[in-house]
Amino acid sequence: MPYSILFDENATRGLQELEKPVQEQIAKKLKQLERDDFKSRHLKHGFPIFVEEVGQYRIAFKTREDAKEKRVYFIGNHRDYEKWFKTL
Repeated sequence: MPYSILFDENATRGLQELEKPVQEQIAKKLKQLERDDFKSRHLKHGFPIFVEEVGQYRIAFKTREDAKEKRVYFIGNHRDYEKWFKTL
């Protein structure tokens, strides 16, 4: 059973602010996140957030295995990602 992809308000806003070709690249990566066999790296060791890279852009999300869902908390460029990461 594939994962459901849910979006935090920040992630939705971040995606909408990107140019159309970048949005399409991000959409392809989000489609991959739905797969059961897709592996991601942790934001940092022991932290429950995962990160995926799409060129210079980042997608940060949490996985809930029991509900088979991945909630996206951040979508944006690397510089904004660094700022977001420091707020955690």
